[in-house]
Amino acid sequence: MKKRSTRVPGRMAGCLMIYFLIGLAPSSGSYANAQMNHVITENFQNISVRRLFAIINQKTAVTFVFDASSINPDIVVHINARSLTAGNILDSLSEKLNWSFKKLGNTITVKSNPPKAHTPGDAPRAPGPARQKEIATDTFRISGTVKDSLGTPLTGVTVQVKDAPGGTVTDKNGHYTIPANPNAVLVFSYIGFNRRETTAGGSNRLDVTLSSTASGLNEIVVVGYGTEKRATLTGAIATVAGKDIRDQPVANLSNALAGRLSGVRITQSGGKPGMASAITIRAASTWNNTDPLYVIDGVVRDKFAFDALDPSEVENISILKDGASAAVYGSRASNGVVLVTTRQGREGRTAISYSGSVGVEKPIHIPEVQNAYQQAITINDALRIDNIPTSDARYYSPDELEYFKTHNWNWIDEAWKNPVTTRHSLSVSGGSPKVRYFMNGTYFYATGSFNKLDFRKNTLRANVEADITSNLTASLNVSMDVRNDQKPYWRYDNDGDNMEDLYKAFLFRSQSVPPYINGKLNGTYVEWSPLAITQGQTGYNKKKFTNYNTIATLRYRIPAVPGLELKLMFNKYSRTNFIKQFSLPYELTVFKRTGEHNHIVTDEPEGVKVRNDGEFLYESYDNQEAYQLDGYISYNRAFGAHKLSALFVYEQAESNGNNFNGQRNNFVSPAIDQLFAGSAASQFANGNGWEDGRASYIGRVNYNYADKYIFEGAFRYDGSVKFAPAKRWGFFPSFSAVWRISEEPFFKDNVTFVNDLKLRSTIALIGNDAVGGWQWMQRYNVANGAVFSGITSGIAPGSLVNPDITWEKSVSWNGGLDAYLLQGKLNFSADVFRTHTYDILGARQQSVPSTFGATLPAENYGVINAKGFELSARYNASINKEFNYYVSANFGYATNEVKVQDQPANQRAYKSVIGYNMNRIWGYEATSILRTQADVDALPAGYTIFGQKPEPGMLNYRDIRGAVDDKPDGKIDDNDAQYIAGYSNPPVNYGIAFGGTWKGIGLDLLFQGLAGSKTMIDVRGVQARTEETNFAYWNDHWTPENPNAAYPRVARNAAGDASTFWLRNGSFLRLKNVNLSYDLPRPLMKKYGLAGVRLFFSGTNLLLLEDHVKVRDPEAASLRAYPLMKNYTFGLNITL
Repeated sequence: MKKRSTRVPGRMAGCLMIYFLIGLAPSSGSYANAQMNHVITENFQNISVRRLFAIINQKTAVTFVFDASSINPDIVVHINARSLTAGNILDSLSEKLNWSFKKLGNTITVKSNPPKAHTPGDAPRAPGPARQKEIATDTFRISGTVKDSLGTPLTGVTVQVKDAPGGTVTDKNGHYTIPANPNAVLVFSYIGFNRRETTAGGSNRLDVTLSSTASGLNEIVVVGYGTEKRATLTGAIATVAGKDIRDQPVANLSNALAGRLSGVRITQSGGKPGMASAITIRAASTWNNTDPLYVIDGVVRDKFAFDALDPSEVENISILKDGASAAVYGSRASNGVVLVTTRQGREGRTAISYSGSVGVEKPIHIPEVQNAYQQAITINDALRIDNIPTSDARYYSPDELEYFKTHNWNWIDEAWKNPVTTRHSLSVSGGSPKVRYFMNGTYFYATGSFNKLDFRKNTLRANVEADITSNLTASLNVSMDVRNDQKPYWRYDNDGDNMEDLYKAFLFRSQSVPPYINGKLNGTYVEWSPLAITQGQTGYNKKKFTNYNTIATLRYRIPAVPGLELKLMFNKYSRTNFIKQFSLPYELTVFKRTGEHNHIVTDEPEGVKVRNDGEFLYESYDNQEAYQLDGYISYNRAFGAHKLSALFVYEQAESNGNNFNGQRNNFVSPAIDQLFAGSAASQFANGNGWEDGRASYIGRVNYNYADKYIFEGAFRYDGSVKFAPAKRWGFFPSFSAVWRISEEPFFKDNVTFVNDLKLRSTIALIGNDAVGGWQWMQRYNVANGAVFSGITSGIAPGSLVNPDITWEKSVSWNGGLDAYLLQGKLNFSADVFRTHTYDILGARQQSVPSTFGATLPAENYGVINAKGFELSARYNASINKEFNYYVSANFGYATNEVKVQDQPANQRAYKSVIGYNMNRIWGYEATSILRTQADVDALPAGYTIFGQKPEPGMLNYRDIRGAVDDKPDGKIDDNDAQYIAGYSNPPVNYGIAFGGTWKGIGLDLLFQGLAGSKTMIDVRGVQARTEETNFAYWNDHWTPENPNAAYPRVARNAAGDASTFWLRNGSFLRLKNVNLSYDLPRPLMKKYGLAGVRLFFSGTNLLLLEDHVKVRDPEAASLRAYPLMKNYTFGLNITL
């Protein structure tokens, strides 16, 4: 008996495969002809047959079956209608492609008809796919790549042979292949770009660049609770595309944004691994919290969650700067809103992308300090000027000075190592007509400049969207991140990210003292050793932060009411923070000293001393949970020239957290870092909890007439448990309007070089509730007290409360102009804004006498106004169709003015803050160094400087006023201090970027600048002692032998007070980022089965082009702060 074959014939296998990919399993039941009469509303222009079949399947549940050898489902067709029955669609396909359709139950069989003979004069019928394939095989194929004017490949461009049916579309890399005659005219069309017709001229290769029809106008911009086309955008919104920052080797997302956004100030004050940048939108309009609101995929989060995002998972970032754009976020919108949209999957084949990079970092600026000999001279000068006898042992003797000319130990060089960064990212994306997905995982690791200092971050994300039916779509976004931050434990750093005290110790350790002697940590002239800390001998400070986030969404388009949609979104979020600090004592070896005054350390041990900053283990556990539930109803419909969109949202959110921490001391062994190994005698435990909640109603209506006149009104009605029930709800409305002048006939017909010209205006009332919760409720504290000669525990009332506190409020106005010129090559935007913030929360403590005896509660009374303007422009062009380039710039100016703030009733006018901006600098006006005795003698009789008789070498100041009036009183004291600089924070921020592409080579440069501020040198004194050295600028200090020195004398009371002498221009311009890339030739990569390979170099903070501070980086918080870093990164992107 013959074996029955189970093998499926090749033709049948192809048929079954297409059946499986395009159709779902046939539905049961009979639909008869009603299925073919179902009306389908869709854009049928430039659509593939595969997509058409999928749409009909979704709407009618019929399934298509065909032979893949004769039917090509990837043919692109054009049907000039938007609403057709399923039968009409098939009739059109039959006419265009010469196919026949046979329906049996829920299955439609598709066949290609044989070519029909036609008589002269008849229009030739389109050849079937089999014939198309034959033509392509027998004749010619033309291939190429389609890009925009910047050299970016365009996906989904329709490519057709002119006057012929069918066609193809470009893939994700902009590549296409089409069967055609060698001299055929190819037509390239794409939404937002000018249609182009061209011929290959007999070649089989045709690369095309499409010019934009002011394509920026068609850009979809993410706004609060929705999206809008840029052409009809009413508010002031700055955007960053995820692709522009995707290769940035940053630990935190905020570090990738500096210089890219007008009106947004982004500063990084230190370079410790994992340290984030601060973000400020426009000018601060409160003396309370000025952080913007962060929203990720529609869910309100905080900056910590924002910085956890890796650039590779970001689709775009929108900054809502004006009140109307932010008003839908109501009580939390007064400082602006940062919206992040993560990447989503798109229909198409599965694409796998890997990006890996390794970088090395170097400090931008490490302040120069005195070497051993210079320090010794400075100490001797300080003692001499203070009239200390030369016999004093603090002087460095001649033999010691001679020794230190050739002996010097640099502690920071001993400990320093250049940090290394490593980043890996892997993403998988793609989808079918029914399911789209994006999955991403990243790993980031950065070492520090010292041992035991590093930062790690891992992220995972899976975003999936599925069309359950033709009208119901579900999506699920799941993400998590884990951050590990490790540094050595040092109690005096107060757990600060800038590690100021530890870094300062390395910087200032006297270079006359060796850090090691014969391999042992030196304890001579050293109270504690920073090297012992970085070696891990003192313990560690470890932190682990874990975030879990889930967003589930259902979207239902109601078939009976076109344009009406329901959406339900639920988010669950949890965060766990774990901190573990282990502190241990350590030993230092004391060595004998030599030299006339014993300043030279020998290598002969004298003994051992123990440094103990606490022997303990401290652990803290913090758990936070939150949910957000949003229910949407939206309506979008066009009625001829009239377009109407409306949105209503109900939002409910709750969060809570719990903390537990404990400590034990005196451990049996440093090898056992667990709480059980410590003594219970001095243990402690503590804990607390908190909760928060809000409910909100959000609404927005947008009316658009002919894309010419646009009006939008929005509101948010917020309720928060932060405030008392009677003050819990707030209403925050907004209104905006747009006039597109370029759509007016008088303009459109006469000014052809302007593609779009738009005027915008917005006004809104927004709020700020980031003022601390539950201040309205009386609190009680557990306290101990003496009762009848004994100690007993009880409760005591806390500070006074105010049941009437409520939101801070801001009335915000914004006016703007947008222009697109020269077919989108040049675009320009300008904004002017004013903000009036009132009901600012604060305590009127200064206006009550000190005898009041209690701390006043906060109340809503303050007023601050802010104003400014912003400009941005971009120009794109190409030369010889090979070199594409762009130039862009942005500029922002923002300042504020205090109108109402509590002050003492009898305060003198020069101390008033009213009428000025919030960040002025207080100090003295320095006049000169008193260089000679003649300078001293020229001063008024009885003149004193901070109570001291003037002497040569001292810094003198302007005598402005006395204790009772504004006339000089012959002495310098506290009454002569005043505001000596208008801005400590820069009112101006700007960025300049330019770049281009040529034959696979890409170069992008970004410059970041801040201007208009002053900065005070914060270390102004001299350490006239052996243990610590001084900054090198003190080498040019005043002495009788050096009267024309740049700096005053180094004796006590010389120049340490804040004054204009130490004030510097804080403006700077830096080359923030450089990206150089090369895309390997596509044909070469195709041989190895790769879609693309890109090599790149990225440099960050490479060059300071303007720097007035000199002694430190102008962006750094302090001379003693951990320095900012230059980063040099080399990487590789591979796409399969």
